[in-house]
Amino acid sequence: MALQSLSANGSRALAVQVDDGRCPGCGVVLPPAPGPRHVYFGASPTCWALFQRLSERTVPRPEALRTRRLLRDAYAAQHPGRRQLRAIQSVAVHLMDLCVVLERGGAMIRHEPVLGRPALRPTLDLHWLEPPRRLGAMTARDALGPDDGADARADRVERWATGVWDAWAEHHATIRAWLDASAARHEVLR
Repeated sequence: MALQSLSANGSRALAVQVDDGRCPGCGVVLPPAPGPRHVYFGASPTCWALFQRLSERTVPRPEALRTRRLLRDAYAAQHPGRRQLRAIQSVAVHLMDLCVVLERGGAMIRHEPVLGRPALRPTLDLHWLEPPRRLGAMTARDALGPDDGADARADRVERWATGVWDAWAEHHATIRAWLDASAARHEVLR
């Protein structure tokens, strides 16, 4: 894959890359094409474009919030990229979010200020989690599927996200510990 810089708007979030059709993250094979890709997700330009199309089709309705959240987290966790700080943080955050949504009922702890003081950010020992060889059986292409309605697409996204979460099973204890440490840290501040 040849990487070319894209600086028309000064953005550092995207780069132009020509790919051979196989996504380095999920492994899906799509027609190769040049195009933008996320700078630290391990995704081919065509897979990144597919994710963008899937995101656009998942309309931001109140009842679709869970689907949009799972969509974002499944894609990021399935495309972990290379060992670098942003990728480490991204994978950790998206895997913690998958755990919160899929295992803990989706409830997020809202950290309120104590006596007008903003809550301190918890310091977590985030580190690189070696990605599994296979990051799930489904990909963004499977989640997009046919244009058969929002409910069918939401079901596919749910199955995709569950498969991605299951693929990271060897790291579940670490991810749960990060979540618990964050919650405990915020309880001390109350």
